[in-house]
Amino acid sequence: MTGPDGSEVGIGYGGEVAGPKPDFVGGRKNINRHNVGTYSDLAELMVLAQAGKVKLHTKTYPLDSVVEALDDLDNGRVRGRAILVP
Repeated sequence: MTGPDGSEVGIGYGGEVAGPKPDFVGGRKNINRHNVGTYSDLAELMVLAQAGKVKLHTKTYPLDSVVEALDDLDNGRVRGRAILVP
């Protein structure tokens, strides 16, 4: 997913990263995962979301609008998370 010296960051819970180790070491690639909460917290959140008691604040941008997304973030025009969609 990334080129040499590239980074990939995942925020949330679950999943795994797998691949040939030489590709990561030789390619100087960074993979960072930031899990938030516990599995029980995630299960409780899913129940609340299904019941309509949780509202996510997101704004999506096509991948080629990355500059606009960053500008909107820098200038406080995004409430919640900005999501780039390939």
